[in-house]
Amino acid sequence: MATAVLSAPGGGMGSGPASAPARPVSTASGLLAMLSEPSPQLVSAALTKLLAVVDTLWHEVAESLPDLEAIAEGAASGTTGASDSDDVAVPGLDLPSRRTAAAIASRVYFHLEEPVQSLRLALDAGVEHFNPAAEGSRGDPYVECLVGATLEAYVQKSRGEHDAAVESAGAEKGGADGGAENDDEDEDDSTLLDPAKLAALVDLMFVRCYADHKYAHALGVALEARSLPKIAECLTKSGEGQGQGDGTKTQLTTLRYALDAAVGLISDNRTFRDEVVAIVSQHLAEIFTTSTSGSTTHSAAAVALCVAYQLLNKADEVGAFLTQLLVGGVEGEVLLGLQLCFDMVDSGDEAFVGGVAGALPAKTAAAAAASEGEGEGEAQVKDELSTEAHSALDSARRILTGGFVTELSLSFLHKNSNSDPLLMDHLKKALDERGNSRNSVLHNWGVGTHAVLNAGTTNDSFLRDNLDWMKKASNWAKFSATASLGVIHAGHTTEAMTLLEPYLPPSAEAEGGAPPAVNAAGGYAEGGSLYALGLIHGSRSGSSAAKRDEAATFLRTHLRSSHANEVISHGAALGVGLTAFGSANLEVVNELKELLYTDSAVAGEAAGMAIGMVLVGSGAGNAHSSLPNAAEAEEIAEAVTELRNYARETQHEKIIRGISMGIALVQYGQEENADVVIEEMRSDRDPILRYGAMYSLAMAYCGTGSNKAIRILLHTAVSDVSDDVRMAAVIALAFVLFKTPERVPQLVKLLLESFNPHVRYASCMAVGIAMAGTGDAESVALLEPMLEDMTDFVRQGALLGTSMIYMQQSDSCNRRKVKSFREKLASTISDKHQSTLTKMGAILGTGIIDAGGRNCALDLGSRNGFTKMSSAAGLALWLQHWHWYPMMHMFSLALTPTFTIGLNGDFKYPKNFEIQCNSKPSVFAYPKRLEEKKEKEKKRVETVTLSTTAKNKARLARKKAKEAEEDGTDAMDVDEKKEESKEGEEKKEDGDKMDVDGEDGEKKPEKKKREPEPTSFRISNPLRITKAQAELCAFDLNQRYRPILPEERVSGVIMLTDSTPGEEEDLGAVKPPSMEVEGEADPPEPFEWAPPGHDDYREGLPPPPIPEPEEKKDEDSGDKEDEEGSKPKKREEDHEEDLGGPGLVGGAAESS
Repeated sequence: MATAVLSAPGGGMGSGPASAPARPVSTASGLLAMLSEPSPQLVSAALTKLLAVVDTLWHEVAESLPDLEAIAEGAASGTTGASDSDDVAVPGLDLPSRRTAAAIASRVYFHLEEPVQSLRLALDAGVEHFNPAAEGSRGDPYVECLVGATLEAYVQKSRGEHDAAVESAGAEKGGADGGAENDDEDEDDSTLLDPAKLAALVDLMFVRCYADHKYAHALGVALEARSLPKIAECLTKSGEGQGQGDGTKTQLTTLRYALDAAVGLISDNRTFRDEVVAIVSQHLAEIFTTSTSGSTTHSAAAVALCVAYQLLNKADEVGAFLTQLLVGGVEGEVLLGLQLCFDMVDSGDEAFVGGVAGALPAKTAAAAAASEGEGEGEAQVKDELSTEAHSALDSARRILTGGFVTELSLSFLHKNSNSDPLLMDHLKKALDERGNSRNSVLHNWGVGTHAVLNAGTTNDSFLRDNLDWMKKASNWAKFSATASLGVIHAGHTTEAMTLLEPYLPPSAEAEGGAPPAVNAAGGYAEGGSLYALGLIHGSRSGSSAAKRDEAATFLRTHLRSSHANEVISHGAALGVGLTAFGSANLEVVNELKELLYTDSAVAGEAAGMAIGMVLVGSGAGNAHSSLPNAAEAEEIAEAVTELRNYARETQHEKIIRGISMGIALVQYGQEENADVVIEEMRSDRDPILRYGAMYSLAMAYCGTGSNKAIRILLHTAVSDVSDDVRMAAVIALAFVLFKTPERVPQLVKLLLESFNPHVRYASCMAVGIAMAGTGDAESVALLEPMLEDMTDFVRQGALLGTSMIYMQQSDSCNRRKVKSFREKLASTISDKHQSTLTKMGAILGTGIIDAGGRNCALDLGSRNGFTKMSSAAGLALWLQHWHWYPMMHMFSLALTPTFTIGLNGDFKYPKNFEIQCNSKPSVFAYPKRLEEKKEKEKKRVETVTLSTTAKNKARLARKKAKEAEEDGTDAMDVDEKKEESKEGEEKKEDGDKMDVDGEDGEKKPEKKKREPEPTSFRISNPLRITKAQAELCAFDLNQRYRPILPEERVSGVIMLTDSTPGEEEDLGAVKPPSMEVEGEADPPEPFEWAPPGHDDYREGLPPPPIPEPEEKKDEDSGDKEDEEGSKPKKREEDHEEDLGGPGLVGGAAESS
């Protein structure tokens, strides 16, 4: 029977070619029966036939899988239940037949959806039956499935080996445990595969990727597998096998992809990420060194290398290659170096920027080296550090630590402020209404809204024009109102002391060198001014380091001497934290710790937060820290440990919250290095410490998108017993996922329907923070039901979140729904039935939606993809306004000016430089300002005349007519004439109206149609470009001024090259706003005058003033003279008002 079945399809084993076409096999039972034959030839023939029909008859072949596996392993197939002694090896069964059996079994397992078992047997079958690199195998479902199984098995195995190596080397417990858990899940399956065969197959697949130039695919597999050798091999291969120029470009593209992938994909192992970035930086440094200066490859390699070194926190290396660019004397290289300086400042890492500035060669050291050198060395030093080189180095220092970036933003915000003055007028009017006039909380938030509206613009005219309204603030409201000046003048460091001088407490110099006496009571304006001073110097990254140190010294003096007054101590502590932000200064930490140990609740809370600001991102107290000074690292670590212990000992909730937030700031960017501290705080019984643990997670994993962090936060959001902890956990999701903001609405969609109002409030805030400035319609639709929530503070969160989403959006955004939302904000404020908490959200939302004169956005990321440390820390501190209202001013740190300006090498901006925006102008236009409602003229209403009144009037008219007849005057004729004239005028007016209507009717067809809006427009330098608008903007490379990096994103500061340097330029200088009076004429130069006819007379000199006659004046003449003298005096007073005050005029008069 077996022979008959075998000969049917093929015509017999020994016969010649079949004379008839082969018939399809309908069953595999005969072929399967032949597997038990003792003849090796029969078994081999049956296996060959089964391989051809296994894809259609696999369900029958599946019953004989044990026999097939036994043949593949080299043993004889036997009946079920046979003993091992009965198995007899098939004599003469060759290796190809056993591999065929393995291939058949592999395909059966594939159809049974067991890819690991299928892969195991496919590896035994060899490349004859399974070769992913073969041309015909591509697109085959069987091959594609096994390729996926191969990669999954390889990644799992390689990652397990990497985690084991890290664990044995003493790596962090969190990362090692995570890898071990993943390995234990499929431990049985992974052990079934032959490691040598699996490695050979993977190598074959990598070779296939290299041959197809799919380096990104190979690199992705290597990154997933955490295989450093494969990563290095892939990066090396990407530059081989092509021409020299094409190979370098391909390698550079692969390196940039590797850099982006390392930052964006490796979110759970910082150690491995740093190793990958180090490998990438080595290749980038090689390309930067070997490429031609001024080429596109050279510039792109420099940008990527700077990013890689910053990720590795190698400030010295950045300083070295920046020096190489700046001292070369090539204009393009110098501009490239300055562009990199601007990008580093934009990242917001003050400590790293300061380290780079310190690594640049100083002028005095260069001069000393030149004087000590001899021969060629001396000439070389002099050439490298020439005058032009020192000028370029000074320009770089001015960018890094000289505050030039702050000057740019301040100048732009001041000159281009589009803040609507009627907003505050209407808000003040609404708050002065009967229902709100006595509510000091709403007044306080109104002052804060004014600060946010004009943040960084230095426009405080509303406060000066409404001093009586401002005087309503008392106690802590006065503290907050004074501090709001720091938000308005953020970055205005040159005039900070002059501006705040009326409010600052007396200094030691004013008291003759003795420390000023501090009263225990009062001091709200003084404390607020110290807080404002810190906001002015700490709100903008890139402010002047010298000015910041000067302000920090001033604030520390008051911090040490104000322990008796908790209000002044509170303001001084916050100011010190802002001015010493990220400095990790041990002396400052000790001074703040002394204030903390006074056990004052208000001052202690500020001290705890200030310590966190000083040590932000240092990881002090963890297993590894990034403190620059190793000698002070142990003392700072001990101080942080003492803080954690003190938080468990004190009874003041405010102090505990301040310490918790301080610890959260210390953990910024530490990722798994902070897991031990976070786990310790999460397991604490105190809900405030658990609250701090959630913000610690937000700071440690900010922007990483870590799945581990998200899992912890979601679990806490639905399981913790404290409402505050659950609220913090939901808000923290926005920090972790801010680089992929579209994931946040999806995650919190169900949480918006939670029964807990705190969770609903936090969900609104999380969506607002993540989607800020996008105008996303779906996110707004999610928050719309929350605007009518039954809980007042949930409505507050919905108003604030929607305001963040609508930041910098035009009136056409979201089908013009933004206009209706603005109207809702105004109506909520004036609605008498709304609660105070809801009105607070509407008031602050009015400021957020138009923050910074409509030129600022809420953005936690920089141009090069870094997370802004100052913005993330400021936003976390701003969210503490839920517990303490003065923290609302920390919103200034989170705001980013959305300006774009092109500069030349002299830091002047060409006015002819333009950028092309490929969208309609209305899409990104400023919102329309409010218009004052014009009062309509009241029409006189005709009074109703009674019948008796009409009769009386008629009787009187007849009486007057008779009297007129007696006088010879016909009164009736006069009345008739008047009536006729009135009727004639009315008819004339009606006729005119008809004529006008007729004219309009004739002109209607002749009216010009509304011209369609252009689909693109050009913006002149300097300009506002929002984050969404930047995606639609492009450089015009055909104009005179061109960017040094044309492939980079259109935003921020752009260094420009001049294609025609010999032509005349129209340049503008960057000037920060000044408090000095402008426009006053200079006094004339000294001169001598002589009358006409005199020997010394010269034409062109003014005549002398005519002296007044000295005569006795009677009373009448005296009165006249007084009247005449009053005229010039009045003109002088008017002149004083124009110039800004009598002091300036008095000084000018005295000088003249």
